[in-house]
Amino acid sequence: MARTDIQKSIQETISKIVHLDVVASQLKTSQQDLEQQYSTLEKMDRELNKELIDITKLEGLSTRAIFHKILGNKEQKLEKERQEYLELTLKVEEVQKNIDLLEYEVNLLEAKMGDKSKLEQELVQLKSDRENEIIQSDPVLRQKMLTLSQDLELHYQHKKKLEEAAEEGKICINLLNQVINQLQNVRSWGGPPGNRRGQMQRMVRRDAMDRARNLSYQVRHHLNLFRQELSDVGLQLSADIDERQFSDFTGFFFNNIITDWIMQQKLTQAMQSINMTKGEVSRLVNHIESQDLEIQAQISQLREDRERILTS
Repeated sequence: MARTDIQKSIQETISKIVHLDVVASQLKTSQQDLEQQYSTLEKMDRELNKELIDITKLEGLSTRAIFHKILGNKEQKLEKERQEYLELTLKVEEVQKNIDLLEYEVNLLEAKMGDKSKLEQELVQLKSDRENEIIQSDPVLRQKMLTLSQDLELHYQHKKKLEEAAEEGKICINLLNQVINQLQNVRSWGGPPGNRRGQMQRMVRRDAMDRARNLSYQVRHHLNLFRQELSDVGLQLSADIDERQFSDFTGFFFNNIITDWIMQQKLTQAMQSINMTKGEVSRLVNHIESQDLEIQAQISQLREDRERILTS
């Protein structure tokens, strides 16, 4: 089947864009090489000036001064310095030649660079024209395009829900970590507040416990939101997380620790429950992110299939 004018234009535009990408890559490499050569030349110039200063100093010293200063023969030292200066001069010339060649190459590549954004806009319009052409003249391809578009829309929607669920799960994990830190602060001060540690310890423990309690309200709220987000992506709590652990946290913590928080055993049990909940939420978030990667791969494949139809 002969290609239409639009198909030919699409292929030509794609070829131009690919060519510009190649040129841009070459230009970037040449520019990096040129910067490196500039840096090398600058370093060599400093070394060359230093060698020249050393020669000038030697030429201006008397033989006796040379003997006392460097314990050697002035002419031998001068010859050595001049040789080093000559060798460095040759290296500088080599670097300068490399710079000249690279500057020429960069200028040449820059001249080849066209307006890629303009070509990309033209390609978008050509694809739109090609899509209309397919809709009007090719029922088979039209149905394929429709199916691909519908599948893409569904995948995009599911990906968005996965991202929202993962984000809510991470909020829960962050809040749970904060609660754990506060309870650790409580436990780190030792026994009941009535012991000899004094009023300061009691105040610190009370403040930490208050912060943990306030955070726990947020945790319970976001755990409920997370449960809703999981439902949106087709995950059931009964299959993926022990519902009792949620009730352990939102029930045990509130009903026991708040009224009997001075008991270290109760505190330890609460932290164990919270850690278990955090572990399950983390596992769910990892599972969701894994699904998100799979959906992204499927989206990429669908987009490739669509592009193949438009550009073939």
